[in-house]
Amino acid sequence: MSKLLKAFDKKFLSLLLIIFSLSSIAQIDATFINKNVSLTLIVSNTDATRRKGLMNQKILEKNSGMIFIWPSSKRQCMWMKDTPLPLSVAFISSNGRILEIYDMVPFSEESICSIQRARMAVEVNQGWFKKNNIIVGDTINF
Repeated sequence: MSKLLKAFDKKFLSLLLIIFSLSSIAQIDATFINKNVSLTLIVSNTDATRRKGLMNQKILEKNSGMIFIWPSSKRQCMWMKDTPLPLSVAFISSNGRILEIYDMVPFSEESICSIQRARMAVEVNQGWFKKNNIIVGDTINF
């Protein structure tokens, strides 16, 4: 991919993040570069929605999840307080690259923190990334 196209993609993704951070409730569809799979994601972009996350949710449909968007990139932490579903989380950079993927334990109050500076995190049913061959280094598109 040319440098110009990469710069455009990064700026476009940043613009989308700004737009989604202004809306209170939204769903977006996401795809992955060179992968034949998509996700429908609930946008969690406020302190209140990020704190609540998927708490008390008993079912998460196939190919769906939640995207957490923070105002800036930094070391981000997630937990499973009051969340009965086994989930996997991917920490994602501001340009959409998957930095780290972790499995999380239902109801655990232990924080799962990114090692790298992340701007977003995507939670899905546990094993979804592995099942769909989504790995660290892959890029998500909205």
